[in-house]
Amino acid sequence: MKNMSMKNLYSNHNNSKREYFSLYMIVLIFNIVATFLICNKVLAQKEMFVAPVVVSRIVQMDVLQPVNMVGTVFPLRESIVACEIEGLVVEFPVKRGDYVKKEQVLAKLRTRSLEIQLKGVKADEHLALIEYERAKELYEGEAISHSELDEFETKLVAQEAEVEGVEDSIGKCTITAPFDGKIIEEHTEVGQWLDKGEEVVSMIELDYVKVRVPVPEKYIQNLKVGDECKVSFSALGGITRNGNIIHIVPQANARGRTFPVYIKLDNKDGMIRSGMFAEATFDIGPLLSATMMLKDGVVRRGGREFIYLEVDGKVTEVTIRTGIAYKNLIQIMGEVKPGHDVVVRGNERLLDAQNVQVTGRIDPDI
Repeated sequence: MKNMSMKNLYSNHNNSKREYFSLYMIVLIFNIVATFLICNKVLAQKEMFVAPVVVSRIVQMDVLQPVNMVGTVFPLRESIVACEIEGLVVEFPVKRGDYVKKEQVLAKLRTRSLEIQLKGVKADEHLALIEYERAKELYEGEAISHSELDEFETKLVAQEAEVEGVEDSIGKCTITAPFDGKIIEEHTEVGQWLDKGEEVVSMIELDYVKVRVPVPEKYIQNLKVGDECKVSFSALGGITRNGNIIHIVPQANARGRTFPVYIKLDNKDGMIRSGMFAEATFDIGPLLSATMMLKDGVVRRGGREFIYLEVDGKVTEVTIRTGIAYKNLIQIMGEVKPGHDVVVRGNERLLDAQNVQVTGRIDPDI
């Protein structure tokens, strides 16, 4: 009896294993069929959908190789703001590190004595005006000569000039920022007496910066004001900014035979700091025969760089490597040849072997 129970238990166990195996196979087959149907559907949709694209010709051309040079960042402008009149500082609302706008108040001097003086000269001006008006009436009645009238007019003009002078002095008691920038040094404080010409603050403009690059004499003839270049900053994770040459100093450094070249960069985000090292890239090296295409044709996805070649209404995905950039072109290396058409518009969502319709062409301007 005991043997019979053991046999039944063993038989039930085998049946359960067969049932689980059968269920597993059914699920597996279902997944395979579903995957097959989905793939076929995607392929069918790809074949049916004709994507509109714009193409461009791949060309072979000679380009100047890039040359990298190290430079230093400077503020676009820097100023030591001084007072134009002597006086006692009664307000000093800024501090080191503050960002100030053009015409923002940096300091105020005491104006009480000047305001008292202004009342006096304005009273004299008013009296001179009354005397001049009376003199005009006398002149019109031929009671005084024209030269006597001129004396009264001259006195009035002199009093008006005195009023303007005192008002100008009062205006100079308010010292304002000459441009948008940051305060980097404080030279005074409330309660301090300032003589004419004494320093109030030092400030720099960093909304734009300039990078000074010493360029060797063998390259200087290849550069001109207005040329574009790229500047990268290793301290900022290698970020790159596009800039333009704004000044080329015609005097070489006697020791290194290098010419200072200044590049202007946008810095409205404030990331670039004065004194940082920078690496500028100029396209002034030896000529290189390179396979080039419009930059817009390069697709970057999943850590890869590739392009879509168009042939007879169908695209082929080709892996490439990029090299030298020149204006709106980029050097490409890989299984590509000059003369082929590459998709430069509408390539973002293409798939390999997809049907396309060419709706336009933008060939490189060489």
